[in-house]
Amino acid sequence: MTQVLEYWPALLQGLMVTVWVAVASITGAAAGALLLGSLRLSRRKAVRISAIVLIELIRGASALVLLFWVFYALPLVPGMPHLSPMTAAILVLSLIGASYGAEIVRSGIETIPRGQLDACHALGLTRYQAFTRIVLPQALSQIVPAFGSLAADMVKWTSIVSFVGVQDLLYAANSVRSATYATVPVFCLLAVMYWALCVLSGAGFRALESVLPLNRALNATGAMSSRKKRWSGEEVRG
Repeated sequence: MTQVLEYWPALLQGLMVTVWVAVASITGAAAGALLLGSLRLSRRKAVRISAIVLIELIRGASALVLLFWVFYALPLVPGMPHLSPMTAAILVLSLIGASYGAEIVRSGIETIPRGQLDACHALGLTRYQAFTRIVLPQALSQIVPAFGSLAADMVKWTSIVSFVGVQDLLYAANSVRSATYATVPVFCLLAVMYWALCVLSGAGFRALESVLPLNRALNATGAMSSRKKRWSGEEVRG
């Protein structure tokens, strides 16, 4: 283990790269999931079917194969750009996360009663206004917890980016293992570091969940009810 700790700066550098890839891809996946999930519920049949086909195509492909295709095969297509390893990795992870997150968004939106949309239309709100001001703030209380689990998976998916030359945590760990031949200590340390990243990701989403408008309103209502019950009990005793 002492030999491994001598390479700590390299592992720390790889950890920073992994954190950056995870944060960028989770952010991209969240935006893509919101878009695909909304299109998945479109009233236009062509838009809805196109979104379903795109989601299933991305979900059906292996993440590693998709990464290889974007990085190695896509530049061979005339007119297609040659992406850097980092850009290709973030793009692929964002697309995969968005395809899985789209179903989370769809199910979260569908939990909102249809009558609320009808009431919005009766008040003269456009579909966009109804979605952004009424439906989405309520749906987020269902979407965020489920997306938090997906984000933890995405942290672990970042390990594939080393296959296209991104010097992430796994890449650094393999370099240290090759230099020290300390296979067991290196991979034990690697497992602990990925576990810590997943725990931090979950904590971040739980913190986000606690500040959502609907959850804050429910917490405030619960606190008010508790105070009223306490006051009522004090009056009865009095």
